[in-house]
Amino acid sequence: MRSTRRKPEIRRSVGGLALAAVMGLGCVVAAGPPATGAPAGKTDSPACSSSSIQLDSGTGRAPQNLCVPSQATGSDKTLLVWNKPDLYDDVVDYRVYMNGRALGTAEENARIFSPAQEYVDAFRAADKDGFHIRTVAHNFTVTGLSPRTSYQFTVTAVRKDGTESAASAPITVTTTPSRHKVTITNPAYKAVGDGKTLNTKAIQKAIDTCRTPGCTVVVPAGTFTTGALFLHSDMTLELQEGARLLGSDQAEDYPLDKGYYLYPVPEPLPAEAEYRNYRRPPSLLNVLPEDNGRSTAGREPGAAASNVRIVGKGVVDGNGWKRTAGGSITDEAGNELPQYAASSAGKVLDDGLLAAEQFRNAKENPDFLTGVVNKPETLEDSVLYGQYRSSLMTFMGVENLYIEGVTADNPAFHGVMILDSRNTTVNAMRHTTFNANNGDGLEFGGTSNGIVLNNFFDTGDDQVNFAAGQGKYGAQGRPSEDVWIFNNYMRMGHGGVAVGSNTAAWVHRVLAEDNVMYKVETGGLRMKSTSDMAGGGRDFLFRDTAMACMGSSAFIMSLSYNQSPSGYVAAESATFKDVVVRNVSVDGNNSPTCGMAVSDSKPVIDIQAGPSLGEGTASLSAFTFQDVVFRNVNPANIKGLQDSTFDGVTFQSVRNNANPWRLDQYSTGNTFTDVRPMPAAQ
Repeated sequence: MRSTRRKPEIRRSVGGLALAAVMGLGCVVAAGPPATGAPAGKTDSPACSSSSIQLDSGTGRAPQNLCVPSQATGSDKTLLVWNKPDLYDDVVDYRVYMNGRALGTAEENARIFSPAQEYVDAFRAADKDGFHIRTVAHNFTVTGLSPRTSYQFTVTAVRKDGTESAASAPITVTTTPSRHKVTITNPAYKAVGDGKTLNTKAIQKAIDTCRTPGCTVVVPAGTFTTGALFLHSDMTLELQEGARLLGSDQAEDYPLDKGYYLYPVPEPLPAEAEYRNYRRPPSLLNVLPEDNGRSTAGREPGAAASNVRIVGKGVVDGNGWKRTAGGSITDEAGNELPQYAASSAGKVLDDGLLAAEQFRNAKENPDFLTGVVNKPETLEDSVLYGQYRSSLMTFMGVENLYIEGVTADNPAFHGVMILDSRNTTVNAMRHTTFNANNGDGLEFGGTSNGIVLNNFFDTGDDQVNFAAGQGKYGAQGRPSEDVWIFNNYMRMGHGGVAVGSNTAAWVHRVLAEDNVMYKVETGGLRMKSTSDMAGGGRDFLFRDTAMACMGSSAFIMSLSYNQSPSGYVAAESATFKDVVVRNVSVDGNNSPTCGMAVSDSKPVIDIQAGPSLGEGTASLSAFTFQDVVFRNVNPANIKGLQDSTFDGVTFQSVRNNANPWRLDQYSTGNTFTDVRPMPAAQ
């Protein structure tokens, strides 16, 4: 059994902000006007929002803030999510009621609708001695509903002894009407799912003619090869089971003039010679502004599109890379996972498919690389590789985005990019991109009010990454804020929840809870930036998470990241502060397959303030580690951490029986309470 003590869970303030701000997500109940981003249906449908919840300290034991993510209600189903009670130390499940009748529990529901849950169950089964904290599902998919019909829902917390708490406040959800559907294989469009025919024009025609509000474009079973596709407002793209959108491996099928700028171009144009901005090729699936995202106005949430949905059990396949010699592995739940070549700019022509063709096209045709702001005389291979590969999906300037159920597979670059958008939900996706170079699962950039739940991640880079601009001009952009990440299973990849290295406009108010992380390579919570990037990360709550067999560190907070992007203008140092890690279990597993346990160079907590050490700055400060238990790990490496708290932190076993605490002379003002063992005398 775990030796760390169990405290009642009280909603505390973090960095002077109530956890209402840390969490940033809640719902508007039936009373009053509808919240911005209410799901389709009547105005009584309660929409999760970034401002309507109050998580002050309390003693309530009923579930709170039952709500529905934007666009999650259809004609026959809806998705319910809720906040845990103020006090939830004895809660093992939740029960959902519809019109006063019990529908089932959240854990039972997750085994049907969440691709993460079978991995969570396998993780629990392997935890023979009960070392790990137990994550609990707190969402519920309701199916079998009728169109244009209102339903009342409540939820109770189920305690260890089988009793139930008082019910949450009730909400009423009204389903949408049945919507018009367009199938891409219909004679009007003639898409062919043979894996060979190029269907870009046929599928785009179906999308463009699907203009009735709520219209659905259906991709049936089959493999439909296509280039870049562009979605629009008030539509659903449905990939039915057995459907695969297979990205073309030809660069010309992703025309650069239809691409996008990762960050807007400042006006007036920066005078600094080192400033650059590149127009990237479009992704396989896109929502993009008419001006390619060059202006800030075109990127405002809703400026490009509103109310966009992608649903179904099909696959979006970027066709980016060749597979490894083995091709696949059998994972810890007994499923087959694809394995892609781990590559680089120097090897892309050997390892890549679309990635190779786009790199080759950019290298051989530099005069056709239009849209570069302040273009240098020569574009280095590293720049071509970093700017001219297509991601799998890019959504920019969207208000109300809902993605459910689809598999994101084999991108040439990143996975799902959500940029300068608001009210976005990613539910029950499978992200199978390992070990594709830069193959992140999700990336949020300048986006607010996001929800990430029930996902299975097996990625070639970070699972959920946050970015917020680069340096002096990036600081003028929109922050990434108010994102809730829960009930996901994260394996392999780099960081589980990652921030940076682009942090100029800040990443703040993030709640990550009830996630399981297995074999994650470089930090379950990974915060990285540089001493000249600006901005940083603040007001994070990372709690109720189980981590095992980590590749290196469990927690990384570093301003010594050495991969600064080219073409940006430096600014002041980034800062990480007001970060809470609470009720987390970490097992290094003491196995050669788990990198942390076999190398002294991989500290379980790696905190580095970077080059600003000794200058009197507090670039890393106000961290709290509370009720965290470690075993089979390396000692921590803490440099330049100030005014932080370690409370109830237990190291059950450390490599070579070393003292787990290694703090340098710049780590000052820190307190250690009920810590086992205590730091050695400095």
